Amino acid sequence: MTEPAITRCRVCGEPAGGRYGDDGLCWQCYNGGETDATGLRVTSADLARAEPPRWAWQYRIVIGYLNLLIGNEGVGKGTLIAWLIARLTCGELDGDLRGQPVGVGIIGDEDSFDHVWTPRLHAASADLARIVQIERPDGGFVDVREDREKLAHVVKQRPLGFLFCDQLLDNLGAGTDDWRQKAVREALQPLRSLARELDIAIIGSLHPNKRADSFRTLIAGAPAFNAVSRSSLLLAQHPENEDVRVLVRGKGNLSQKPKPVEFRIAEHCFQANGHEFKVPLAAGFQVGDFTVEDLLANENGKPVEHSKVADACEIIEALLPRDGAWHPAKAIYEACAGEQIDDRTVKRAKQRLRIQHRRTQAFPPSVEWAWPSSGDTVGTSNIDVPTVPNVPTANGQNRLRGSSEDVQDVRDSENDCPHRVPTGELPAGLDRER
Repeated sequence: MTEPAITRCRVCGEPAGGRYGDDGLCWQCYNGGETDATGLRVTSADLARAEPPRWAWQYRIVIGYLNLLIGNEGVGKGTLIAWLIARLTCGELDGDLRGQPVGVGIIGDEDSFDHVWTPRLHAASADLARIVQIERPDGGFVDVREDREKLAHVVKQRPLGFLFCDQLLDNLGAGTDDWRQKAVREALQPLRSLARELDIAIIGSLHPNKRADSFRTLIAGAPAFNAVSRSSLLLAQHPENEDVRVLVRGKGNLSQKPKPVEFRIAEHCFQANGHEFKVPLAAGFQVGDFTVEDLLANENGKPVEHSKVADACEIIEALLPRDGAWHPAKAIYEACAGEQIDDRTVKRAKQRLRIQHRRTQAFPPSVEWAWPSSGDTVGTSNIDVPTVPNVPTANGQNRLRGSSEDVQDVRDSENDCPHRVPTGELPAGLDRER
């Protein structure tokens, strides 16, 4: 088989590609580097070449660098990545690629491409024509050092803008000691240079060290994995709801810290090729407020009490009299806002304490809270149901309380204070369920 031709830089002879390759240059020469008599490349600082980092997923996955996704086996990394790839292939992910669908390459065989990946990607509404699996014909693992030039050729020819290493350790070569700092840095260097030269985002999946007590020590193996990554994400089970997953950025060098993201994993059914498929699907994305420390404590079996929710609970217990009567909730929201607690966190605290609420019939209407009666028990539905029987609508007709329309009405009216988490903070693509 003929080896693919590699485009070489017209200045130094190194591989050229990405947005630099159109000029016949590698990224170093494009950025002004020159090879002097010693054989070292020397680059002068020039503000004309400076530009901010570019993001495949805003503040979470950076283009031109190696990124990491860390999570226990079975937590849903593949389900999340399927959603992420689907949004990228449709140009729907918030970041510098929004509106620009890109090709995606999946490296690895932890899961079958035809039996697992393709059905999940279809369920997530991905553009399947933009997605390829990259593997060795003999069934062996792709070695990023030995196969670097071949990978570069595939990325340029397809073309691809995003690579996912299904299990990063499998792609570092059989001789790599993943507990030695220098060995890990050298093994990751081909991926780092490939991302920069071809101007693509690369993310690798890793399992965590279950005895870690900090994000720095979270990755099983040498700390160099986390040191080399420019953005490292942690996916874990929600500390208070086993059906929900939480994604947080634990390490990032190039931007402000994004808000955590929460989502649930639903079952999606469809028929194709005469078969019925039932696959997991990431859905119900929303902004969260758990921290890396909360998730690590939960993974290690330590009791978790999220500080913001706990603070809100304390404020509610201090300000809401236990006299069986209804009291305005506005003062509680204002007190929480004074402690930098947003109203979504206040609602979580209210649900934890099983606080009842209702909207008054006075104009303008207000929201009142009351402690649950002694007969109420924890474990009943967390959906707040209005207690006032009927409320006149704008056309004078009465509407039965408790309809889905009215529950939304009450939730909206409950936001008496202006300190809501704006929906604009949700990354694009998180406001829909697929």
